[in-house]
Amino acid sequence: MGVFLRVLAAFFMVSWLPAPIQAEDKGETDREGGIIGTGIVGTITDLGSIHVNGQHILFDDQMPVADSVPLISAGDLKPGHTVAVIVAQENGGWHAKHIRQVLPLVGPVSSVQDGQISVLGTEVAFERQADIQVGDWVAISGLWQGQSVRASHIEKLTSVGHRARLSGTYLGSDPQAQTVIGASVVSGLEPQHLSPGDLVRVVGQPTRDGIMAERLEAGLFAGAVGVVQVQGYYSEPQPSGLYTVLGSGLIAYSDQPEMIDPTTLVIRCGDGSGLVNVGSIGAFAQLGC
Repeated sequence: MGVFLRVLAAFFMVSWLPAPIQAEDKGETDREGGIIGTGIVGTITDLGSIHVNGQHILFDDQMPVADSVPLISAGDLKPGHTVAVIVAQENGGWHAKHIRQVLPLVGPVSSVQDGQISVLGTEVAFERQADIQVGDWVAISGLWQGQSVRASHIEKLTSVGHRARLSGTYLGSDPQAQTVIGASVVSGLEPQHLSPGDLVRVVGQPTRDGIMAERLEAGLFAGAVGVVQVQGYYSEPQPSGLYTVLGSGLIAYSDQPEMIDPTTLVIRCGDGSGLVNVGSIGAFAQLGC
């Protein structure tokens, strides 16, 4: 692996970045050589620098965290934050080249119940007690499960002037022909060229049941990646057999949809566009795929 991951596109969820260019599959040479990069997506479990999906990732504490709410640098990341990181292999370890904070939901709280709140029309479940009231603005870190979010960290926003944000998997329109991400209705912009399974990021203004989009972009990373490790829950398979790890943008097809369990947390790998099953090739092996 002498050329393993030497060159990477710089890349987790303060400003919304342009939609990434999806790299073409040029074979194992590009994937192993790192010409199109390696991405790791999941929940931070430990610090020093950070541990995500069992991978230890080093970084410069002053590195800005893209799309963070509120604005933070890498040194401010906490366990429970969900991130997408483009990494390079240096001196035998992973080093972050770009970090984006992945926030499934940012917006005002419309309802509060025991262990559950509603934000932008989507239900959010959390285990730790949180001092959240109706009308509070919150930034939700966590993972999509079905049409709801399992929160791993809730940031109560005290400053003003935030815009609503929504990040999740597009699986098609609902029965009323509305564009939905989870249970949140996206209005204001008609999505173009979206396919089921795409990761969609929306910024705009909150509505009663979702978000009025001012900007809508597809893709999780700011640069093309060829090897990706993701953490999340499977979607319910579509009639075509298509399924995805929610929030990843990676799809696969199954002729045995009953084998896809949407209730179990998984860590899967992909080639930048689809889920793959490989265990001994270059970066896939180092990520434990």
